[in-house]
This record gives sequence, structure tokens and C-alpha cells, in this order.
Amino acid sequence: MKNEYLLGLVGTGVGAVGTSLSVTEVQAIVSIIVTVLGFLISVVIPYAIKIILKIKKAKQDGVITKEEIDDITSDLQEGAKKTEEFIEKNKKEGD
Repeated sequence: MKNEYLLGLVGTGVGAVGTSLSVTEVQAIVSIIVTVLGFLISVVIPYAIKIILKIKKAKQDGVITKEEIDDITSDLQEGAKKTEEFIEKNKKEGD
């Protein structure tokens, strides 16, 4: 009995949300989610892995040299630049 009530409540809630949102709004929300996920997969995750691996490699001998710090910093700056370019590109397309 309680499960039927809960399922009915959920079904009613989904129907109400579906009715209140138009198809265009739902498509816009899905588009934003897909764009953000694509960005994370293509830009953020590879740079994060690259930086983490470089930090681990630098810490293996117990001393992080200036060259290793410069290398990691340049990767961080490159990732920040790619992120900024992505945001600007999508801001222009969205306006």
C-alpha cells in the first residue's frame, strides 16, 4: 500500500514537472548538461590526470625541483587557458 502511494506520488510529480516545462526548456537543460560533461571529459580530466602524474613523479625522489614546478605550472596555465577559451566560445554561441 505504501509503495503504491509512493509510486503514485512520484508519477504525479514527474507529470507535473513535465507539464510545467516546455520541450524547448528541457532540451536547453539537457544541452547545457551535455556541454558541461563534454568539457569535463575533454579538457579538465586530461589536464588533471597529467598534473597529478607529474606531481607524483616529482615527489618520487623527495625533492621537487624548480624545473618540475615550472613544468607543472605551465600545464596549469595551459589548462586554465583552454578553460577560458571554452567558456568564451560557449558564451558567444549562447548569446
